[in-house]
Amino acid sequence: MIAVGCTTTEPTGSAVQPPEWYEQRQAELTERGFPRIADVPTVPQRAADAEDRIDPDSKRAKDLAVRRRTALWQAIIKDPRSAPTYLTPQEIAAWGDEQLSRLEGRPGPADFLTDQEVASLRARFDRRRARR
Repeated sequence: MIAVGCTTTEPTGSAVQPPEWYEQRQAELTERGFPRIADVPTVPQRAADAEDRIDPDSKRAKDLAVRRRTALWQAIIKDPRSAPTYLTPQEIAAWGDEQLSRLEGRPGPADFLTDQEVASLRARFDRRRARR
């Protein structure tokens, strides 16, 4: 991300110019809502408050740490993304392989009929009146 953030289209005295598609891609990403690296918000530094001046070995500091840990645990548990998955490890691995094939441009897994489905279709459409 740092390398991407350092690229610019402004001439800096270097003979290296960005590819011709760079400006178009930059405009396309801006239209899709991606921020520029310079516009990414940062977390402000918080001022030292009374909690930072507490002796770390005191009972109050330990109670505060327990409360923070409990609050963090509750936030994690209540998050809908922390629900257990219904997928098996094999299904997760298959999903990962499918995503990798999409990224690499390979076609996805073939969606052929099974032998049972073929037999079912043949039985359904194999009628005497249809044969001549």
